[in-house]
Amino acid sequence: MYLYFTRPLEELGHEVRTFDHHERSRRLGRVATTQELLREIETGNDDIVFYQTASTEPVETSALAELSRRRLIVAWNSDDDWQWAYTGPRAAHFTFMVTTYPSIHRANRLRVPNLLLSQWACLESREPRLAKDIDFSFAGAVYKTRNADCRRLRRSAGLRCFGRGARLVNLGIPYFKGAFRLPLLSGEAIDFSEINAVWERSRVSYTPLGGGPTGEVLSLKSRLFDMGFARTLMLCELAPDLEAYYEPEKEFVSYRTLEECAEKAAYYLRNESARAAIADRYRRRTLADHLWTRRFRDLFAQMRI
Repeated sequence: MYLYFTRPLEELGHEVRTFDHHERSRRLGRVATTQELLREIETGNDDIVFYQTASTEPVETSALAELSRRRLIVAWNSDDDWQWAYTGPRAAHFTFMVTTYPSIHRANRLRVPNLLLSQWACLESREPRLAKDIDFSFAGAVYKTRNADCRRLRRSAGLRCFGRGARLVNLGIPYFKGAFRLPLLSGEAIDFSEINAVWERSRVSYTPLGGGPTGEVLSLKSRLFDMGFARTLMLCELAPDLEAYYEPEKEFVSYRTLEECAEKAAYYLRNESARAAIADRYRRRTLADHLWTRRFRDLFAQMRI
């Protein structure tokens, strides 16, 4: 989120400063952090303030309500597929609230008139530099609900995993309670440059879209757009509203079951020209429609600034 809300705005010519409300709240406590944030906004003379929401806020957002009538304070909701019950009632605390879920926007825009729809996007627009030396990969957190699926795909399709919890999968070990407290065994998180490198090197990228605490809700994740620069083939579940952003079977490949996922991964690994054609169209669509700089321009237009 730090990268998403600094680099693109700086590329557009804006000056950006940051306030880590989570870190400060851990260090100073909720009340003191709320007061610091209010002072920063009051005295900062910023044109716009973006605030990342969470299910449990590190500051008291109701303290922003009066200030948001005089200053442009915009909440960005990250996980409305399962957190709207927490984030939605806080809309009145901000000038605008942004959701990345079209279904949430459709269902609530009349009741919450300051609710805007935007979307995740791709941070990178450079040409990929790395050779495609990984056939089939997943890069990201392999938490409890992903472990079993990733192990099945490892056995059936040679899936390689990178990131927190990945080592368990690569060793064929089921997730167990407290596994992430043993990073040498489970595998540690990788940073943004490392995850980009995995996508660049991967011919086919496994892209599970289950969200929520138990993974039962299919939703649009940032990785859908993040990996678009890398000329990898995105193999994912067909989440609601995904077709508004990418065209199925032309710009990405969908699956319904893990067996179908493994079969399609094997097919495209055998047919490089077909794989590369879809990956190229995925990249072109991403650069044309789904870069963060474009997201911010569109969002500013919605706010009429």
